[in-house]
Amino acid sequence: MVPILLFALVSYVNSLVPEDEIRNLPGWNASLPTRQYSGYIHVDSGKTRFLHYWLVESEGSPSSDPLVMWMNGGPGCSSLEGYLYEMGPLHFMDDTPNQTHPQFVRNPNTWVQIANMLFVEAPIGVGYSYSTRGSEDLKTNDTRTAQENLQFLLNFFAAYPEFKENDFYVMGESYAGIYIPTLVDQVRIHNENLSNKINLKGFMVGNGCIGNAVGACSMHDGLAIRLKFSYEHGLISQVAYDEVIKKCGDGLKNASLACEVAMSEAYSKTGNVDIYDIYIPCISNNPQIDDEQLVWRIGMPEDDRVRGLATCIDAGVSTSYLNTPEVRQALHVQPESVIGRWRMCSHIPYDSNIKSLLDIYPTLIKQYRTVIYNGDVDGCVPYIGNEEWTSGLGFPVKEAWRPWMVNDQVAGYVTTYDVNNFTFITVKGSGHMVPQFQPVSAYAMFERYIKKEKF
Repeated sequence: MVPILLFALVSYVNSLVPEDEIRNLPGWNASLPTRQYSGYIHVDSGKTRFLHYWLVESEGSPSSDPLVMWMNGGPGCSSLEGYLYEMGPLHFMDDTPNQTHPQFVRNPNTWVQIANMLFVEAPIGVGYSYSTRGSEDLKTNDTRTAQENLQFLLNFFAAYPEFKENDFYVMGESYAGIYIPTLVDQVRIHNENLSNKINLKGFMVGNGCIGNAVGACSMHDGLAIRLKFSYEHGLISQVAYDEVIKKCGDGLKNASLACEVAMSEAYSKTGNVDIYDIYIPCISNNPQIDDEQLVWRIGMPEDDRVRGLATCIDAGVSTSYLNTPEVRQALHVQPESVIGRWRMCSHIPYDSNIKSLLDIYPTLIKQYRTVIYNGDVDGCVPYIGNEEWTSGLGFPVKEAWRPWMVNDQVAGYVTTYDVNNFTFITVKGSGHMVPQFQPVSAYAMFERYIKKEKF
């Protein structure tokens, strides 16, 4: 789908990878549970564009356990959210920002119990990732991001050849629903044409986008999906919902002033409900968070803020922590004076140029073990949209919608298709970031996937 990069693989310039090992992590007053590495890998032939990575070795058997690459979305949001708030080995003890280092505690549901985890801040301009040519070199799109993510992998495995034979998986959430399949397709093309193959076995996408013209991250489809979800979850009234359908038409295709008014009126009485999890408190007034983080909507048009639920992102602790000089030094990243402040989400100049991934999914599903999962109380990328497109691929159903269990309780619902065990899963009571909002269920889902067990 996307042409692979034309320049040849160049060995990673920093051959002293041991220098990337994290020796001391502020806020953790003991030896790290397993070895961790943080640093940069270049993604261009001129060695001017660098992606930041944070690698955590498995607590099991690093030499044989799988390697999992994790990406968050945006576009523009840092995958360190995954480490610090979702499946990383250490989480903040206190979620109140302060001027001293917050303390870490062990995450009992960390995915590194059974896998090596590789957190990558992509694309360039996100988090600590940077270009030596400055902000004028940050403009990118879906195509270029996929190409550079492939080049990252090639250079990563050149730097860490000990992981080259491990089973490899790509996982992530939200706008990574674009990053992941496009990267997987790049790997597929690379493996068909070149000898230094990547041992990719499968991928998982959580609460993910499917393109800029279809699904929850498109304009009309996205508005229609979120409107239906909001109505069915009691956030807007039947009268208001019926008025929107009357003025906007089926699928909200009839754009007009009357439609805009009806839409605004429908959402005007919802109050401050968190779009990422409609059943948790909305916390978004932290003075440590930049204004751009407060208004950022993953996979949604910026002007959609007036026509939907509230954006509640509380990243104050991570923002404060990751911008202290001693933390940046411990992580071997460039100082703030060189690349600017770390932000949870950055407004990079990004063109979402892929209209739909529905044309490549059948090919990927047949070749790689694929799971699409969704928290069922996410109002940003509601499960109803992802259930619709996964069933719409037309694959024969192997096992219809049924509950899956964790600790003798329903953890969600699963549908399995008779093509390479392609699976759609919901996670009960979870919002947008499933490993954060339902960590026990998320780990159970991950473990069963990695161990090829039934959900």
